Amino acid sequence: MFISRNIKPYATRLLTLLATFLLSFGSYHSVAASQNVVIDMSQSISASQLAAYNRDGIKIDYDNMPLLKRVSVTAQDGATARQLPNGAARKVKSYPFGETLEVIEEQKDWYGVRDRIYREYDENNDGIVETDIVKWEKVYVKKSQTDLFNTIVLKPKDLNIISYLLADGKEERFEQGKALKDYLKFELIDKALFEKKRPLAVNFLSKDQMIKKKKGVLSILTAKEVVKLVDIDTDDDGRVSFEYVGQINALNQHLVFGQFWEISGYTMFDKTSGRQTQDFLGFPFMSPDKKHIIAVYSNPYGDQHADFELYRVNNETIELVMSTEFQNWMPAIEPEDVFWARDGYLYLAVTHSAAFWKEDGDYNDKFQYIRIKVDL
Repeated sequence: MFISRNIKPYATRLLTLLATFLLSFGSYHSVAASQNVVIDMSQSISASQLAAYNRDGIKIDYDNMPLLKRVSVTAQDGATARQLPNGAARKVKSYPFGETLEVIEEQKDWYGVRDRIYREYDENNDGIVETDIVKWEKVYVKKSQTDLFNTIVLKPKDLNIISYLLADGKEERFEQGKALKDYLKFELIDKALFEKKRPLAVNFLSKDQMIKKKKGVLSILTAKEVVKLVDIDTDDDGRVSFEYVGQINALNQHLVFGQFWEISGYTMFDKTSGRQTQDFLGFPFMSPDKKHIIAVYSNPYGDQHADFELYRVNNETIELVMSTEFQNWMPAIEPEDVFWARDGYLYLAVTHSAAFWKEDGDYNDKFQYIRIKVDL
């Protein structure tokens, strides 16, 4: 393998050959890298072929390129995709911690991964980009910067890292993440403690058996009026459906779940007036002392994270204390895997955000466990 040689002289030679070639070759269509080519760095590469790789990439036939496996970036500072399986090769792209990579080739120290790569071309060598394209290519990532999904685990220091905070009417975003030091205390626990506390879960929700949906209309009888919520049955993004969840007598509220295409949430309706009182991103769990509500939701879109809302309950009034996004963990999607116990802790089965999905595209059910205490 090339990596056993002295890298610096070889890299200098490559750069010299590339510079010479690019001065004489200006057209995007001049040299094309072969489809599905396997790069063997123990064999010499011609100057023209090297230039083609660096300029046009290693194009692949996506439909006919078998997927070997998926891995995740486990290096805390991310992974670097290079044009060839060598540390001196051109850097093509960077991947953050937790990014999923699709492996289509495996070498001793490198994975060949498929990705859509953006390239720009200055056809006339005048400093102006005449052509820019995005296409499927093979690039190379060091194995040491990746691992399988089940090796990505949460550490205690990961639990309170947030990327967004809304509190006291002020919104803030934290691109690099920030430790949340107020409002809550976190603890990483084992499954045994989680299961021991499960029988101590409190539940203030009860069913009103008289409330049912008929022909797509959910009718909720309150003291002053009947609230009617109507489903919209369509195949496009106008689809809407409602389900009655139950009543929370301690708050004098009915709870309804709404699904709006790719968005969902919970809404409370006052049992006396029928007024819509509060919307929640996730199921609202009320504390044993009935003084707080926490709603938490696994958000699988974009930079996967947990949406989290903390509310204060004053008599029957619900006030938002803060809303945030936890960067490193996501709760289980089944409501029974999140509960508030009589000891005052909210217990959650969670996964690392980077391991929310399994390789087969299903939800990851290999959980870790945390508990959260309100600290106001």
